[in-house]
Amino acid sequence: MLMEHPWFSLTKQPRRTPFHYSRGGVDIRIEPGAKGMANIYDKDLLMYLGSIINEKLERGEKVSDRKITFAAHDFLRSTKRQTSKRGYSLFLDMLERLDGTRVRTNVESGNDKIRSGFGWIESYRIIERKTKNGRSIMAGVEVTLNEWMFKAIVIDRRVLTISPRYFDLSKGLERRIYELARKHCGQQRSWLISIPSLKEKCGSDREERKFRADLGKIIEDANIPDYTLRMGKSADFDSAFKSRNPKEWMLEVRPIRPQSDEAIEAAANPAEESPEKLFERGDAQFRPKPLSIHVINNARERFPDWDIDHLEREWAGSSQRNQLVIKDPEKAFMAFCERYIANRSIEM
Repeated sequence: MLMEHPWFSLTKQPRRTPFHYSRGGVDIRIEPGAKGMANIYDKDLLMYLGSIINEKLERGEKVSDRKITFAAHDFLRSTKRQTSKRGYSLFLDMLERLDGTRVRTNVESGNDKIRSGFGWIESYRIIERKTKNGRSIMAGVEVTLNEWMFKAIVIDRRVLTISPRYFDLSKGLERRIYELARKHCGQQRSWLISIPSLKEKCGSDREERKFRADLGKIIEDANIPDYTLRMGKSADFDSAFKSRNPKEWMLEVRPIRPQSDEAIEAAANPAEESPEKLFERGDAQFRPKPLSIHVINNARERFPDWDIDHLEREWAGSSQRNQLVIKDPEKAFMAFCERYIANRSIEM
């Protein structure tokens, strides 16, 4: 869903003009907010929140609350952003763009095919507290996803894993090409698309010749992970999907490691496989057993501003990755929470 269509601006410069996309029966209209239209870098937060929800679903938990509490430090670190005051300021701008951008679309979500309007997030709240020396710090963030986005994750299970190197991509067009490659090359050994169609799918308003020049530089830099790109005229390609116009420019995308026939078939039938997670965990034998309700309630009383379910997942994941054998789960969990909260608070 978020990878197939152009929902976000490709530049960090604030876009203040409305955007309209109409293709194959899909209609998308986006109006910028006071801080401009949400961009493809802001989208990282939606992917991060989606990974938190998906992890709960993978563990067999029922997810009905669209409100997610998390540590801003974890998000900034996971997406390779600054964790300084500057990073905090940019993070606030991101929240405002996601909250202020208005989306109107007929793309279905959760089996509901209706025309709907929403902001990328319904609301957000910064959880602040004072340190012993009087400094104000951001202890956590609470974000409520819009219902359309929430249904897409929980009901439709539209979650795809991405390479950690995606967050190293500095150009918005690089990120968008990776998304399209990730979406389309999972079902075939290569993907061929005309430049005019690609430009439309990217949501770019560049002139076509300049767009081709941008693609040429991206191909030359070869920074996009997992895929190789080749651009040329239609006559240069041996494919049944190439344009009938031999002079039309096209882009071919191929996985660096071609998938097996079984993997391609599985990708073409997603209902037969489990959705993939953005963040992988370690050896399952070291994962602690779920904490008792007594421990969870004690933690909620001790750390009222934090999502204890999230802290438990982080603790279990950390123990698993570090192959720790837990002898006293309650003591170990409380100590982990103390360290986790102290290390993930951002000075304001």
